[in-house]
Amino acid sequence: MQNDDIYISRYTRENAIEDGVLADVTVQAKETGILLPTAITDHLHHVLENIPAKSAGQDWRGRLHDVLWMTFLKLRTMQKRHEEEFPAEVKVIIDGEIQTLWAVIDGDGLTIMFPEDY
Repeated sequence: MQNDDIYISRYTRENAIEDGVLADVTVQAKETGILLPTAITDHLHHVLENIPAKSAGQDWRGRLHDVLWMTFLKLRTMQKRHEEEFPAEVKVIIDGEIQTLWAVIDGDGLTIMFPEDY
């Protein structure tokens, strides 16, 4: 971008949270040791929220904790190995199946999503 370029608009992380494109889960992330502002995509949020009968006894908070905990472990391993490649693949079991999620860190914080949400 050149110095004389003019921004017409900018869609921020805050806008995405306000619009429901992202869900802010920073409070829950801090409980698992993630210190960055953290959001999940609306797609992932709905998957965690829509609990099928075969997963009876689960709730959104517990499922979110699983996602956040596995993300925390992945980020901690990357830090120990001095790896900085993002998106980072995070494997987590949701409804009895291993799902691949992506964790992306940028200037606004951490966003966790399905690869197709990128």
